[in-house]
Amino acid sequence: MEDGSVEEAVVVRYLLGDLPEEALIQVEDRAFHDPEYLHLIEAVEADLIDAYMRNQLQPEERRQFESRFLTSAERRKKLEFAQAWSRVADEAKTAAQQPRAASDTEARRWWRELFAFLRGPAPAFRFAGAAIAVLLIGVLCWQALESSKLRNRVHELEAERSNQQQREQALKSNLAAERGRLDELTSQMQRGLPPIAASLTLMPGSLRDASVRPEILIAPSTQIVRLEIQIEPKDNYPQYRAELRTQRGEQVLTRNNLREQRGSAGRFVVLEIPSNAVDSGQYELTLQGKAAPEQLEDLAYYRFSVRR
Repeated sequence: MEDGSVEEAVVVRYLLGDLPEEALIQVEDRAFHDPEYLHLIEAVEADLIDAYMRNQLQPEERRQFESRFLTSAERRKKLEFAQAWSRVADEAKTAAQQPRAASDTEARRWWRELFAFLRGPAPAFRFAGAAIAVLLIGVLCWQALESSKLRNRVHELEAERSNQQQREQALKSNLAAERGRLDELTSQMQRGLPPIAASLTLMPGSLRDASVRPEILIAPSTQIVRLEIQIEPKDNYPQYRAELRTQRGEQVLTRNNLREQRGSAGRFVVLEIPSNAVDSGQYELTLQGKAAPEQLEDLAYYRFSVRR
């Protein structure tokens, strides 16, 4: 991938998993507090996907892209979407570049020759010509149907892109709310009001591989960590199960028989954790739907950081 600014080069190494731990934490902390830097990460991520599709990455970058960047299901979806959109755009461009006037002239000439043939004296030939005409009409109908399918696919891709933009906007709003909550917590600490509980709202799906993780600050006097886990509208189960692990995969705790609650932001479940159960570091939470005692389905994954 061609070199850009120093910041872009650092972001590329971050996305490819090529930064040391200290530099990685610095990038994530800056993205959490600086919306413009978060936009830069998203733009570089899009450029990286485009460079991969165009075979413009260096061999080592391509290996890191496939072995590290694509380990996330959400990033694989972004790549598949970009590839599908590129194919549709290429097909539409090819169709638009065909010389319409020449094609129309050739079609009229072909039809005139066909009608002249059918007016010939031989009945057998006229019958065969009629069969050919029926076959030709069938081919034209099939082409029209395929063209309609292509247009529908373009509309579907545009709708999917719009939905993705809406989800990203919701995530940005949630990050802003969490930033305000963190500021309020800091203000309470400065005023000497020890918080009994620290809380954090987790949005579904895309936080699993987002370039920035939400962070929760736990003061020395905090006793309970309260996680409000948002549920997607399509998920509807009588009970839920949450499992919390460290970044290294070590299990911290599991909670069963969680029930959904409703608020102004939608449906969610609440997971309360003793503050002494988590240390500073990065964590991953898995939410499962429980339709039957032994039947569990993975619904969403959430990543967040703890700072004490």
